[in-house]
Amino acid sequence: MKVRFGKRVRVAKGVGVNFSTSGASLSLGGRRGGVNIGKNRKTVVVGIPGTNVYVGKTVTKTKPKTVHKKTTASRRSVKVNQSSPGVAVPAEVELHMDEKGKITILDGRGMEITNPSVLRVIKQSPQFNQQKEMLEQQRQIQIDEIVNESKINNERFIYISRLSPVVDSRADYEARLASIRPNEYTIPQFMLPYPTEASVREQLTAEAQQRVTGSLLSVGKLRKQYVEDNLQYRLAAAISDWEMKRNNFWNFQMQKKAEADAYFAQECNEQKEFMNLLINGDDQAVSEVFDEWISSFELPVEISVDYDWVPETGVMMLDVELPMIEDMPDTIMTKTDTGNLKEKKKTQAELKEEFSILVFGLAMFLSANAFNVSPAVMHVLISAYTKRRDKEGNLNEDYIYSIKFDRDKFEKKNMSMFDPKVFCMTTENRCNMTNTMLFKAITPYDSF
Repeated sequence: MKVRFGKRVRVAKGVGVNFSTSGASLSLGGRRGGVNIGKNRKTVVVGIPGTNVYVGKTVTKTKPKTVHKKTTASRRSVKVNQSSPGVAVPAEVELHMDEKGKITILDGRGMEITNPSVLRVIKQSPQFNQQKEMLEQQRQIQIDEIVNESKINNERFIYISRLSPVVDSRADYEARLASIRPNEYTIPQFMLPYPTEASVREQLTAEAQQRVTGSLLSVGKLRKQYVEDNLQYRLAAAISDWEMKRNNFWNFQMQKKAEADAYFAQECNEQKEFMNLLINGDDQAVSEVFDEWISSFELPVEISVDYDWVPETGVMMLDVELPMIEDMPDTIMTKTDTGNLKEKKKTQAELKEEFSILVFGLAMFLSANAFNVSPAVMHVLISAYTKRRDKEGNLNEDYIYSIKFDRDKFEKKNMSMFDPKVFCMTTENRCNMTNTMLFKAITPYDSF
């Protein structure tokens, strides 16, 4: 593995960008049966009538890679009127439609009906054609959704350049620095309610019910007298207690605010100091931000990045281990002229074209983010290599491009608007790519 620089970060393949290397699959079938098709396999699902037991059998032996997308609306119940003497037709049957639109008719026990006379009667009913048409409409909708999702996932895998950020200017960083303000601790409201004569009277009334006793004729008067005798004293005591608690709360919060505001002020100063270092291209600050960024994002491909930051010249040098062309999704789901779902294998020309878009898009994506680490990054030299087999079958690591980018090519530009190949080839580079999109090995630049 090529390592020209001392710092390396691996970007793991993850779900930050949804993708599928093999398209989707279509599942059609009800609770008693159906068919699931996808890349390299076709599975027939059979249910045992009257139970919740289902058996799946893979009828092709190649290794499955497909991400399955289950669909519904595969069966319909149809009531059939007996119209032919001597033909025993079930009162209700179920229609099942497979991924190719073929109809299977089951009786009430979940058993397939094969008797031609019974099938003929069922198919002559108006309900049959109505339900068959509804199933076909739903099947076409599901197929369209799968084809569209497959196309979207394929483009997300290929057009990584569209994830490139707009690169900020030095003025943006300085405005960000000027906007840094310390947080401020906010004292919460004292929630204990202020004592009132009504609230104290209510407490005394409850006490009187417990403490004051007497005859039925005198107890009411005695309890009222208890309340009046204690009201003013208890009200004054409650107010004094409330004021003491409020003062304690206020003193505690003022101390807490002083400590918190001091911490926030220190934190703000540290942020400003770090931003100043970043704007001026400090080696440690730039490396810290670059490491944190490149370790946090996820792509649909796995790459490794070796880098070196040269503050004196404002150059960020990147060496990238690209995915192999064999890692590209080699199929895509399509809809045939007859309205069926088909997994189409891409041609070698299509794979080479998409591989070129992917690897040049990675150059744009990584460089844009490198420029966005600090306004002191004025140039990016990005060189990329991939593993390839030679004629003898040996696996080699070949550099396929080495490109020099200046900051003004990225700053304030919407990278998603550019064709990755054209964008990368309109700047100083070493790249030997044939008309058939075949990359020949090159010797990368050693410096900007």
